[in-house]
Amino acid sequence: MKKKFVVLTAVLTLAAGMLAGCKEAQETAQTEPVKEEIAVTDDNAGETEQSVGIANPWVSITEDEAKEKCLRLFKAPEGAQVQDWLKCEAIGDPDKGIGPLIQLSFVWEGMDFTARAQQGASDDTDIAGNYVDWTVGPEEVTLANWGGGNMTGKFYRSINDSGYVDMITWYDYEIGISYSLSVAAKDLDGFDIQAIAEQMYNEENDTEGYGPSDFVQEQSGKISFDSYDDVISALTAGQGYAYIKLYGSDEELLAVTDLVFEADHSAYEASIYGILDGKVAQLSLVSGSGSAYPLRLADGILYAGTNHSYETYFISADFGGLMMKDYITDGVDSGTNELSGFTRQDNTFDGETTDFTGSQEEFEKLLAERENKPAIEFTVVE
Repeated sequence: MKKKFVVLTAVLTLAAGMLAGCKEAQETAQTEPVKEEIAVTDDNAGETEQSVGIANPWVSITEDEAKEKCLRLFKAPEGAQVQDWLKCEAIGDPDKGIGPLIQLSFVWEGMDFTARAQQGASDDTDIAGNYVDWTVGPEEVTLANWGGGNMTGKFYRSINDSGYVDMITWYDYEIGISYSLSVAAKDLDGFDIQAIAEQMYNEENDTEGYGPSDFVQEQSGKISFDSYDDVISALTAGQGYAYIKLYGSDEELLAVTDLVFEADHSAYEASIYGILDGKVAQLSLVSGSGSAYPLRLADGILYAGTNHSYETYFISADFGGLMMKDYITDGVDSGTNELSGFTRQDNTFDGETTDFTGSQEEFEKLLAERENKPAIEFTVVE
């Protein structure tokens, strides 16, 4: 389905390519110019396209290279014709444990599909980039194969004059990977996109195991542990740990960090471990920014983020993993320079989220309130 956009500036085009993954960008190398499509108006009659020197954020990679960037990666369904594997490093953040966006394009039964995955993304991140109004959904579904047949997903459908767009999203809370699968066609009545997503589960990835996702796993050579003491025993001198409790769980969690500040034994980054399926496993990586923005904890809410972002976390009632409660940013880090984000009160997967529509003053008030929360004090390993 080809869409035409009025191109306002080169910067806006680049942002759209990064977030939406423009179809034209998938055919070019990272340093090649991107051709922009111009909607014909009275002012530019006769113009159909122009070339500008904008670096394409999408890079073609092999399936093996994609697997290195996303541990529990999907595969193309049986009978599909693979078009391309791509990655977009620009919307990842290695410092926060967020990998690049991985994309698989394939054709199945004459229809073009786009599958995406991003390791380290939160469960709220929109990685699909389908900017349409949904006619149906979100409808909760349970995917076979994924998560032992118990993984929850969400189905969406858009119906308009151009045809149909179907999308299904799901999230692996064990590792922290967001997935999406989309297809657009003239008529999708009776089509089951969930069945395609279920076929994309790659059992081979599970049997081969996973690499380390934080410094503890790298040091110990293990990705799951028998107890919190087992995790702590893998720490080395100068590293630290702290027991914390978060809203949504009666169980203690363990925060471990590679760097403890001497002045107050705080830390700006930590891996959070909890008990999943009887084993101690990493729930997520959370971070602030240097000694000025350490991790904080009050009333069961974990506070993180920088001077340009406000982030809070609690425990998901549905999956027992770490779940983002609030995320608000002023857009400085992404270059948009616009306030955006969401807040939620309920720690369930289907809980309502509210878009942040406040002012800069309200955003700065949240940051100031965060600074009054007590910093987590870590025990330093000698």
